[in-house]
Amino acid sequence: MFGVVPDRGLHRRPSDVLRVLAGLVVFVIGTVGAVHYSSWERTAHDVVSAVPRPVLRVFGFANGAGLAIGIGVVLVVAVAVRRPRFIGAVLLAIASGGAVAVALQHLIDAPAAVDAASRGLKDYPQYPAVGLVITAAVFFVAAPEITRPFRRLLTWSLVVVAVGTIAEREGYPSGIIGSLALGWALAAALHLVLGSPDGMPDPTEIERDLAAIGEDVTDLTVSRSQTWGARSFTGRRGDDHVRVVSIGRDATDGQLLAKLGRWLWYKDSGPGLALTNQQEIEHHAFLLLLAERRGVAVPRVELAARIGERRDATLLATVADGATFAAEDHVEVTDAVMSSMWSELTKLHAAGIAHGGIWAGQFRSRDASSVEFTDLATADGDPDDDAMLADRVALLVTCAELTTEDRAVAAARTALGDDGIVALLPVLQTSALSRVNRRTAGNAKKRCAALRTAIAASTGTEAPKLTELRRVAPSSIVIAAFTVLGIYLLIGEFSHVEWGSMFRGADWWWLPAVILFAQVPILGLSLSVLGSVSKKLPLRPVLLLEVGTKFTGLAGGGVTTIALQVRFFQKQGLAAAVAVTSSLLNSVASGTVEVVVLTVAILTGAGSFHIPSSGAGGIASKVFIVAAVLAVLTAIAFGIPALRHRIGGLVMPQLRSAWGNLRGVMRDPRKGTLMLGGNLLSQVFYAMVLWAALHMYGHDLGLMQLIIINTVASVLGGIAPVPGGIGVIEAGLIAGFTAAGVPDQAAIATTFTARLFTAYLPPIWGWLSIQWMRHRDLV
Repeated sequence: MFGVVPDRGLHRRPSDVLRVLAGLVVFVIGTVGAVHYSSWERTAHDVVSAVPRPVLRVFGFANGAGLAIGIGVVLVVAVAVRRPRFIGAVLLAIASGGAVAVALQHLIDAPAAVDAASRGLKDYPQYPAVGLVITAAVFFVAAPEITRPFRRLLTWSLVVVAVGTIAEREGYPSGIIGSLALGWALAAALHLVLGSPDGMPDPTEIERDLAAIGEDVTDLTVSRSQTWGARSFTGRRGDDHVRVVSIGRDATDGQLLAKLGRWLWYKDSGPGLALTNQQEIEHHAFLLLLAERRGVAVPRVELAARIGERRDATLLATVADGATFAAEDHVEVTDAVMSSMWSELTKLHAAGIAHGGIWAGQFRSRDASSVEFTDLATADGDPDDDAMLADRVALLVTCAELTTEDRAVAAARTALGDDGIVALLPVLQTSALSRVNRRTAGNAKKRCAALRTAIAASTGTEAPKLTELRRVAPSSIVIAAFTVLGIYLLIGEFSHVEWGSMFRGADWWWLPAVILFAQVPILGLSLSVLGSVSKKLPLRPVLLLEVGTKFTGLAGGGVTTIALQVRFFQKQGLAAAVAVTSSLLNSVASGTVEVVVLTVAILTGAGSFHIPSSGAGGIASKVFIVAAVLAVLTAIAFGIPALRHRIGGLVMPQLRSAWGNLRGVMRDPRKGTLMLGGNLLSQVFYAMVLWAALHMYGHDLGLMQLIIINTVASVLGGIAPVPGGIGVIEAGLIAGFTAAGVPDQAAIATTFTARLFTAYLPPIWGWLSIQWMRHRDLV
């Protein structure tokens, strides 16, 4: 009853991605039901409440002590079998389920959303139900680890707990369903992060199943290179070397996700979909047979069938006995070998097949001068011209990885001719490479650039502009998503404002001061830019540049702003790298000023605030929850060695370079004064804008308090990838004002007035400034 499955290694299932997405969709639907109280919800609740009292006591026990006992049993089983991963997954499910549920209760606030007090619903529950989310997360995270009878017991226990939650008036049907879905999604997310028992057959099972149908295969070992959702092995059948591919149910899920992901990011969505694992293995075998008939050196198909009790689709193929060209096999790559690689790819394309996943491990040595393809698992039998070009680019990069750029280009020229290799230039980029190829090629972006240079030099042509292969960049998706979030936050902050009464009591004599003070930070930022470059620049163009960044920062974020600065500095006779260095220097100088100001504020006692427990304190709590989540994500990122090293490799060289440049600039007292003084001037006058706006509505705070409020809000807005920090900065400012004792309506009015002249209107004259500079050839 309480058994566990054998531990045969971990697997990240493609189906878990689908579970996360499906769980989140159902949770959103449940949220809509939980915050819109309906008659059928009440009817369902009343039906459960009408159950005889002894039965209700059983449900009540299940929702209380029974819940704890169920989680305890799972944890005891995990400890008893001594699987640290299983124990850690259960503990993480408890912690993450509780933390996420409590945070969402704060954000959603279901009783307030349905106006429970005025409708007489004194016991309307919060959503999601914390206990139910934790229980679902623990039970679902344990499911792959335990045997079927144990899973059935947990399933029925979860049903009883869900009904008990309704009986105990801790949830309504839609809220119960949403809570279960959230726990399900959290469990699937933990499986993706930690992995779960893969359920795939081990080599012994494969050998036994093949022997049952007359195929005597021995010495099976798991291959180093695997396809998501499938398991491949190498072994022997008599004197022949064989390759066995076992495709489970997850293979079609992985194929669907890969297809969907490629359709989202790239204009070419890749090969078609197979609806079942049997269709997938048959298509796989068909392409191998077709390629072999057309003279391509590929594994020879011996069997394609569903075998064993599991009915996993299995492919058996005879392969050459040589090693692959993956780095760990240390096979010498001669010019004859590269010629054979190009020859086999040319024949594959002539057969109307694109490989779709070329890298060094996809070629196996047949003898000293010839190769064969390891497999065609990612092949497309109906490719377009772009897929063919992508194959050639991938092979060119692979050859460069195995030898040198010059030898790789020479081999490609011999195989394709000058016209053929020049045709690769527009698509010679990392977007044309498979994920494995990008990972094994080292610095793939740098290698592609070196190959483009080598091709242009050897053929005497100028490298053309790269073709955009991606439909949309991931950074654009992130910026768009956070922009929507920012607009949502902005609407949420200002949606309950009584604008007429708020402006009716304003002291309009302070408005000119707000407008005037809002222009001074531009001067401070311009002075800082002047201090960050070695060449002496005129002030007026730099002022106009900073005004122009108000438009680019809102329209396209930091990337667009950097592009504008690069163009401006190039027109001033400076290198493009100066723009990046200037931006980094200003960021370091700004951070230095912020740290000094905050330290002075804390030492002088100006940094004391009170977080209210209700009212606009909800805004403050949301801001602090966001800050806490960011802190946790940062801790997780730096707690994972691989991710920490990757972030460090990207960020630390830039920080060291910026710090070295800052020390060099600081040796010139004038430059250092301009940078630090300009940033300090900007900080002070942003606070002065808030000070004047506060006086418009009859309130006052100390300058140091306002600097702290503005600094914290700006940091939050800078962390969130929202153009201009729209929505996030507003939430931070309102939270800071209310924490300092400013009433809700006045805090919102002050924030809107200040941001109107520092964020909402400046992009208009920022656009005019850019047009003015363009007419005068300054950008």
